[in-house]
Amino acid sequence: MKKGLFFSFGLLCMLLSNTSFSTAAAQGVTRIFVSPGGSANASGSKKDPLNTISAALEMAEKVSRKNPRSMEILLREGTYFLDRTLEVVQGKTWNSSVPLTIVAYKKEKAVLHGGSIIAPELLKPVSDKNLAARFLPEARSRIRQISLTDAGITNTGKLHAFGFSRPMAPSWLEIFVNSKPGTLARWPNEGTVLIKSVLDTGSIPRWGDKSNRGGKFTYAATKRPSRWKNPGKAWIAGYFMWGYADDAAQLKSIDTIKSVISTQTPSYYGFGNGKPWRAWYAYNLPEEIDLPGEYYVDVESKMLYFMPPDSLKKVEISVLETPMMAMEGISNVSLKNIDFSCSRGMGISMERTTGVLIDGCTFSNLGMMAIYMGKGIQPEDPTSNAGGTPASRTAGNIVQYVYEHSTFDREAGTKNGIINCEIFNTGSGGIYMSGGNRLTLEPGDNYVDNCKVHDFTRIEKTYRPGIWITGVGNRISHCDVYNSPSVGIFLHGNNHLIEYNNLHHLDTDADDMGALYFGRNPSELGNVTRYNYFHDIGGEHKTMAIYHDDGACGMQVYDNIFYKAGTVAGFIGGGRDNVYTNNIFIYTKFAAHIDDRLKNWARAMLLKDGLYQQRLEAVNFKQAPYSVQYPNLAKYWEDDPASPKRNTFSRNLLVNIQQVAEGQPEWLPYLNDNYETKKDPGFKDYTEKDFRLSRKSEVWKKIPGFRAIPLKKIGYRPDHQKHKAG
Repeated sequence: MKKGLFFSFGLLCMLLSNTSFSTAAAQGVTRIFVSPGGSANASGSKKDPLNTISAALEMAEKVSRKNPRSMEILLREGTYFLDRTLEVVQGKTWNSSVPLTIVAYKKEKAVLHGGSIIAPELLKPVSDKNLAARFLPEARSRIRQISLTDAGITNTGKLHAFGFSRPMAPSWLEIFVNSKPGTLARWPNEGTVLIKSVLDTGSIPRWGDKSNRGGKFTYAATKRPSRWKNPGKAWIAGYFMWGYADDAAQLKSIDTIKSVISTQTPSYYGFGNGKPWRAWYAYNLPEEIDLPGEYYVDVESKMLYFMPPDSLKKVEISVLETPMMAMEGISNVSLKNIDFSCSRGMGISMERTTGVLIDGCTFSNLGMMAIYMGKGIQPEDPTSNAGGTPASRTAGNIVQYVYEHSTFDREAGTKNGIINCEIFNTGSGGIYMSGGNRLTLEPGDNYVDNCKVHDFTRIEKTYRPGIWITGVGNRISHCDVYNSPSVGIFLHGNNHLIEYNNLHHLDTDADDMGALYFGRNPSELGNVTRYNYFHDIGGEHKTMAIYHDDGACGMQVYDNIFYKAGTVAGFIGGGRDNVYTNNIFIYTKFAAHIDDRLKNWARAMLLKDGLYQQRLEAVNFKQAPYSVQYPNLAKYWEDDPASPKRNTFSRNLLVNIQQVAEGQPEWLPYLNDNYETKKDPGFKDYTEKDFRLSRKSEVWKKIPGFRAIPLKKIGYRPDHQKHKAG
C-alpha cells in the first residue's frame, strides 16, 4: 500500500508565517490544495499542494484559529491511499467551528482508496506445480499469481460466517479487476444446489442451542466435489432453512461417495430441505477458478491466484479494515464529489455530527456499507448475535441490538444530509441512517436525498438494506434503490418520511420479504410512505412491496404506484391503523393482504411480559409524548390487540389485479370508492409504463377527488446534482 507522509508542526508554523496558500477573500473562503503528487513541506497553494488530506486538515485547523473564515480543502485529481482511518474529529483533528468543505477540485476525479493497486510486473505465471495441478485443465494456462508479500500486503483477512442475525464485520481480502468485484472461486458459478435430505440439523443457535454442533445433509449426486482436494478450507453459503435468512458455514468434510456434506459450525436456524430456496453453493476452492475475476488466496504462502480477463487494465486488492473516514462531534462540514473505493470495511462512519453534508460522492467496491451513522455494537463473541456493547466506528450486532433494545440512541446527530451520491458493489448494505430520540420523539432531521443505491449485497444477502432508517423523524427521498436479492429499505422507529423513491428489482432471491420492511413493534407509529414507485419486485418466491410484519401499526401509504410489485403489494401481518389510499396497483397478484396472526401462531408476542409489552413500556406508551401523538396507543391493551383494526383500503385504482385482497374482508374493508378495471384506465402510455393519468381518464369520474401521482418527480434526478465545486 502507498502511504502518505504526515505534516510536521514546525513546518506548519513556518507556512503560517508565509501564507502562500490560496485565499478567496471575496467569498470569505480560505483554500488549501492537496495532490497525490504534492509534498509534505508544501505551502498548500494551487501550484504547491500538500500531499495528504491529513496535513491539509492540520493546516486548515491552525489557520482558522487566526482567520476564522470558511475553509476549503481542494483535492486535485489522483488516488489518495489510506492505510488508516482519515479522521475529521472534534478535539482531535478539527477544533474549529468555521464551515469546512473537502471537495474534489472542479471536475477532477479524486479517489480515496483503502487498498493497493497491483503493479503489472507482479502478475506472474503459477509457480507452484502441485497447486497448478489442482486447477481445471481448461483454465490452468490462464491463471496468474500475485505474491501478496511482494505487493506489501501482510494481512489476508479471515473468512467468517455472515448472514441473517450474524454480526457484521469487515470482509476478507478481496480483489477488484477492471474496477469490478472479483469472486472467491465457487461452484456452481451461478445458482445453487438443493439440499436433498437432512441427516443432522446441527445445533440451532436461534432457539438457544449453544452446543456449536455442525449439520449434515445430502445433495443430489454429482462428481464435481470429488475434485476438491481440501474441502476443510471450503465454505458453503445459501438459504439453509428460511428464505429470509442467508447463512454461511465452514465445511468439515464431504463424503463424495454418499453425497454427504458435514459442516464445522451450525447454521443459525439449522438445516432444512423441501423448499426451493433450501440450497447451497461452495466457495474458497482453487479447483473452481474457471471464470475471469475468480480468485483464491493461499493464506500460508500469501499467494493470490486469479484468472484475469482478456483485456486487463487494473487489479486492486482491498486492505483497510477500519472506516475509510470517521467524522465525529463536528458540525458544518461538507464532503463533495469524492470517490471512496476498494476497502474491506465501511466508507464513512459518522457520530454526534450536526449539519454534515455528503454531496455528490461515490462509494463502490467496499466490504461493508458505504455510510454508517451512529454507534454500533461490538459483539462479545464474533460468531454470535447475542449481546455486545456500544462502540464507535463499527457495526457488529447493531441490527439485532436495535431489535432487542428498541429505544437505543445511536448518537447519530442531527440535520445531516447525504445527497446526490451513488453507492454500489458494497458487501453489506448502503446507508445506515439514524437520529432522533424514541423516548421524547424529538426528530433527528437526517436525510438521504437524490441518491442511487444499487447492487449493495455482494456478501451478506438479507436484511442488509440499501437504506436502513431508524430513530425518529428522518427522511428518504428521490432515491433509486435497486438490484438486491432482499430488502431495499428497512425501517425502525417513528415519524419517518419515505417519499419520491423508485424501488425496483428487489427481493429477487428471497422468500417472505418486503422491498420496504418494518414490524414487530406497535409503538413504531407515524411513518408515511408516499409518492413512491414500487415495481418489478420479487422472483420465484413470496415477496411484498411493503411488508407491515407481525403487528406493525400506523403507517400511512398514499399516492404510490405499485407495478408487478411482488406477490402482494401491501402486506399487513395482523397490525392496525395502516391506511392505503389514492394508490395505483397494476399487474400484481394481490393488492393487499390482511391476517389475524396475533390470534394464532404469533400470539406469544402479546403474552404478559412478552415482546410487545416490553416495547410499549420502553417508550412509556401511556404518557406524553406517545399518548398525545398517537391517542389510540394508550389503550392498546384494552382494545383487543390481537384483532387487526382500522386498516383501510380506500380510493385506490386497481388495474389487472388478480385479487384485490388476501384475507378476511372485515379485517381490511374494501370500500366502494375503489375502482377495479381490466383495461387501460387512461394512462398516458400504458405500453411504455407511463402511468400518469390523462385528462380524459375515466378514473377522475370513477374516483371523485383522486389525486394525480407525480410520477415524473419520482426517483433519482441527475439534473438536480449540485454544480461541481472548485
